[in-house]
Amino acid sequence: MSDRLREDEAVTGIGAWNIAPLLARSGPVDPHIDRQHLIGVEIKQWFLYMYALSKGACMPRIEELQPLLGEPREDMAAEYKTWLDLTINDHKAVLAKAAIALANHGGGFIIIGFDDHGHRLGSVVRPENVPEISQDAVNAAIHRFATPEFHCELYNVVHPTTQAVHPVIVIPGNLTEPVMSKRDCANIIAQNRCYIRKPGPRSEEPHGAEEWRLLLRRCVLAGREEMLEAIRSIVSGRIEAAPNIPNAGDDLRAFRVASHGRWSELVEVLPENAPARFPLGHYEMAFSLVGAQPAASLVELQRRLEQARRVRLTGWSVFLDMITPGWTPYPHEDFIEAWVGRPIERERAHNDPAHADFWRASREGRLYTIRGYTEDGYADRVQPGVSIDVTLPIWRVGEGILFAARLAETYEDVEAIAIECRFTGLNNRFLTSLNRERAMFDNRVSHTPEITVTAQATLDQVRDNLAEILHQLLTPLYERFDFFPLAADLVDSELDRLRGGRF
Repeated sequence: MSDRLREDEAVTGIGAWNIAPLLARSGPVDPHIDRQHLIGVEIKQWFLYMYALSKGACMPRIEELQPLLGEPREDMAAEYKTWLDLTINDHKAVLAKAAIALANHGGGFIIIGFDDHGHRLGSVVRPENVPEISQDAVNAAIHRFATPEFHCELYNVVHPTTQAVHPVIVIPGNLTEPVMSKRDCANIIAQNRCYIRKPGPRSEEPHGAEEWRLLLRRCVLAGREEMLEAIRSIVSGRIEAAPNIPNAGDDLRAFRVASHGRWSELVEVLPENAPARFPLGHYEMAFSLVGAQPAASLVELQRRLEQARRVRLTGWSVFLDMITPGWTPYPHEDFIEAWVGRPIERERAHNDPAHADFWRASREGRLYTIRGYTEDGYADRVQPGVSIDVTLPIWRVGEGILFAARLAETYEDVEAIAIECRFTGLNNRFLTSLNRERAMFDNRVSHTPEITVTAQATLDQVRDNLAEILHQLLTPLYERFDFFPLAADLVDSELDRLRGGRF
C-alpha cells in the first residue's frame, strides 16, 4: 500500500482532516513550504515528528489517532497487528519486538485488531476469548523483553466504520541509547539483539554500517536535545513542575507523624529537660521515594542505606551509622532505626541537641530524621534557644535531599522524591551568622512557633536544579523572620560549599 496521501484526499479525505489540528498546535507554517508538498508528507510521520518534539508534554487527541484506523496503511512508523492475547508469552514477544524496532526507528504506533487481507488491512472486532488490552499489560510485555525499559501510552480508539474499539499504542521516539532484547522467545525474538524498522515494512536487526550509523545518530541527537534542555533549565533557574502524585504528600505526613511518635516513646526514659529531648525546638525531615518498588528485606534496605552513605558531605552526616554499641542502627518492627540520644553506660549522654539524632527508614523508601538545632549547642557564642543560623537550614535540608536522591538510585520505578520538613521552637528566634561570615544584624525575628514546608521533585531535578528546589522549599521558612528575603545566590553558594565538603 502507498504510504503517501493522494492529492484527491487532500481536500475531502483523511489528509486535510488530520493535518489541520497538527498545524494549529505547531504554530505557523513556513511560507516557503509549498502547500502541495506539505500535502504529500506522510501524515503519520508528520504527527510523530510533532509528538516527539513535545517530549511527552503534548499528548495526542483521540481524533488525531482515528485516521490510523480509517485509512490503515503500514509504513515505517506504523505497525498493524491482529488481536494479541497479552497473557500469552508468544504474543508478548510479538508486541515487544515491534515496540523495540519502532523505538529504535524514532517512535511510532502499534495498532491492534487489524487483519491483513492482502490488498488492504481490515478492522476486526476483538474476539470474546481475547482479554482487553490495558496500558499496564502493554508496558509489562515490553518491559519483559526490552532493555532499557521505556514507557508507552495506550489509547482506545473507535473505528469510524466498524465501531470496533482498537488499542493504539504510542511508542516514544526520544530514547538516548539503542533498545535491545533481553530474553529469547523461540522463532520470534532473540536475546541481546537490536531491532530496527526496514522498508516493507518489517522489524529486523540492522545490517551494515549505514543502518547502525542512522540508529546511533538518532540516539545522539535525542541525548543532545536532553542535555541542551538541562543546560537551559540550569542557566535560567527554571524548574519544571514535578508530577503531582496523588496521596504522596498525605502518605509522607502520616509516616512523619508516626515516626515522631516513635521518637517520643524513646525519649520518655530521659529527664524532662534533657538536651536529647530538644526542649528548645528541633527540625524534622521526611522523604518518600514515590512509586519505588520496596526492598525485599531489612537486610537489603540496610545494604542500600550503606550504599547511599558512601558519600559524606559533613562531619555529622544525616542518617549516620555509628559503631558505638547502643547507637548503631537496629531493626524495629518493619523499619531500621537508630537513636544517638540513647543514654549508654560506656559513653556519656549527649549534652548537645545537634548530636542526638533519631532516624528511621522503611523498605518502601521512606526516611525520617529528627535533630536539635546546632545553634543551641554554642553557648559561648550565642544564648541557646534564641537564634537560627542563616545558612544551616540550607545545609541540613540540602544534605537530606541529596541522601534521599542517592538512596533513590538504588530503587526501581521512583517517580519523584516527596519532601516534608518541620521546624519548631522558632518563636522569638532571630537570624544570625555563627561564624560571622555573613553580615547579619540579629534584627530579623520570627513570630511563628513552627512551620512545615513540602515539595516534590524528580531525581533529574535534584541532580540539575537542587539550588532552585531548596530556594522554593525554604523561602517560606526565612520569610517568617520579618520577611527575610532568601537570596538565590546565598542558597547556590552554600550548596556549593556543602557539595565540596567545606564544612
